Amino acid sequence: MLRVIIFCDICNPQGVRYIEQNRSTQRGDVEGRRITDGRSWFEGSLESALDHGWVYENSEHICPRCQERHNKS
Repeated sequence: MLRVIIFCDICNPQGVRYIEQNRSTQRGDVEGRRITDGRSWFEGSLESALDHGWVYENSEHICPRCQERHNKS
């Protein structure tokens, strides 16, 4: 099975993914966000990421947290 991982082009442009450092979704954080530095990624299809609040525009993947930060500034 092919695994698809989408990285946020704003907070994680290098595509860093350390599973053992993820926050639990039970803690209410965004799936894939790292405890250590806040870099975000999503494991799943683009359609699924869009269903979870991600945005794909201008050839960039943007996580929900970066969207929220951008809207506040």
